[in-house]
Amino acid sequence: MSDTKSQPLSVELIANCINDLAREIGVMDPDDPGRATVLEELSLLTQLRRTAKFATDSVAGQCMDELAREMTTLKSGDPRRAQIVQEIMRLSECVKKA
Repeated sequence: MSDTKSQPLSVELIANCINDLAREIGVMDPDDPGRATVLEELSLLTQLRRTAKFATDSVAGQCMDELAREMTTLKSGDPRRAQIVQEIMRLSECVKKA
């Protein structure tokens, strides 16, 4: 396992959300109509975790951490989670351009 102390808190929080979604998918019926939505959210969070790992700007990192904390308080499928993912992606793109 990698050293999480060197990673932003947002990466750890996003990983926790990914784990929660994976457990949720594991108990879902394969024919459940909501399964596709959960799988899509899982895919987005996986991409987001990769992006957040490489964010280096401390201010953007703090903002991403705060957003990731908020995301952990929301249930899967909540539309605000998708907004948070988009905000974190936008912040990470700004960091890459800087």
